Amino acid sequence: MQQNEADRLTRAIEAAKKYGRFYCKFISPNDVNLTGAHQDGIYIAKQAWSLFFEEEGAKGENKDRYIKVHIDEYYPFESRVVYYGRGSRNEYRITRFWSNSPFEKEQQVGNLIIFIPMDPENYKVYILDTEEEIESFINTFSLSLANNNAVYLEGDRKDIDLSQQLERRIKEEVSFFNDFPETTELAELARNLHHEIYRKKKFTPDVILLEWIKTEYSIFRAIERSLYKEYLTKPFLDLDPLLAFASGALNRRKSRAGKSLEHHTDFLLSYHKIPFSHPGKSEGNKKPDFILPSNEAYADEKFPSENLIFLGAKTTCKDRWRQILNEADRIDVKHLLTLQQGITANQLAEMEEENVILVVPKPYHSYYPAEYREKIWTVDKFIHYAKEKYTT
Repeated sequence: MQQNEADRLTRAIEAAKKYGRFYCKFISPNDVNLTGAHQDGIYIAKQAWSLFFEEEGAKGENKDRYIKVHIDEYYPFESRVVYYGRGSRNEYRITRFWSNSPFEKEQQVGNLIIFIPMDPENYKVYILDTEEEIESFINTFSLSLANNNAVYLEGDRKDIDLSQQLERRIKEEVSFFNDFPETTELAELARNLHHEIYRKKKFTPDVILLEWIKTEYSIFRAIERSLYKEYLTKPFLDLDPLLAFASGALNRRKSRAGKSLEHHTDFLLSYHKIPFSHPGKSEGNKKPDFILPSNEAYADEKFPSENLIFLGAKTTCKDRWRQILNEADRIDVKHLLTLQQGITANQLAEMEEENVILVVPKPYHSYYPAEYREKIWTVDKFIHYAKEKYTT
C-alpha cells in the first residue's frame, strides 16, 4: 500500500472510531448515473435513515435536507439528502455530491464510499479505491457487505438480515466454542445451520453461495463476541498487550474472510459432482485456487488443453485479478469467481483483453456497468459449463 493510501485509510478508520457511527457501501453504476435509469444521486439503504434524518421517511411524501461534506484536502461543500416517498418510489439518495466533489464519478464504480456524521450537519466522506484499503477497513470493523452496504452505530451493525430462528441456532452453537474453529469447520457449520433452517426452500447456486457466506460471517461475529467478552470488559493496563490482542483479532478476521469463498466453492463443486483439485498445481510451485478436472490432468501433456478449466476465487478483484494471469500457462481463458460488487468499464475491458471471464453471483450483476453484464457469468452458468465438459 502506498503512503498516501495508507494515510487515507488511517484517517478513515480514526474518524470512524472517533464518531462511532457511519454508513458505507460499494459504489454502483446506478450511483454514478451509468445505467440510464434517470435516478439522481447515490442510493442510501433504508436502514441507514437515522444517520441522515431525525425521522424515518413515510410513504406518500418527499423530504430533503442539506448537509456539508468534508473531504480531506478539499474544501467543504453542500450536498442534498432526499427521501422519495411519492408514487412508486421509496428510497433515500444523496444528490449534488458528484458535481461538487473532486472525484471523477465514472471511475468510482466498485470503490467503497464511507459517510461519517460528525454532527447533524457535517459529514466526513472517504472513498477507498484499492482492495487492500477496502479489506482493511471492513476487517477493522468486522463488517459484512454481502448486501452491498453496512450501517455501524456504536458497535451495532444493521447489515445482517437473518431469521430469528437462525440467529437462535447460531447462539446455541456458539456457546459450545472455547476457541476459534478452523476456517473449514466454520464454513461447514454455516452451511449446516443454513440447511437446517431453510431445508424446505430451494436456492440457486448464486444465491446459496451468498447465503452461506452471510451465515458464516454471523457465526464468526457471535464467536468473537463470546470469546472476547473478558478482554472487552477488563482494562489491559498496558499498550503492548492491547496492540497484540488487536493485531491477533484483525489477522483472524482476515484469515477467515480470505478462505471463506474458497471453502464454499469447494463444497458447491463437490455437491454438483464436478471433478476438480483444490488447491490446484500448475508450473513449478504455482498453486491456482482450482484446476478442473484435476492436477493430474493438467500435468499430463497428452490431456487436451481445451478440456482444462482454471477457476480463481478472490473475494475482491479490483487490483488482484492480474495475479491469476500467470498461474496456469496451459489454460488461455481463465475464470475468476469474485464477490466484488462492481468495477469500472475500463477494468472490465482490461480483463476481456487478457481473456479473463468474471464469475459473479447473479444478485451482484446490477452493480456492474450495463454494457458488460452479458459477458459476466453467473455461478450457475459456470457450473453448467463445467458439467457439460466433464459429463460423459
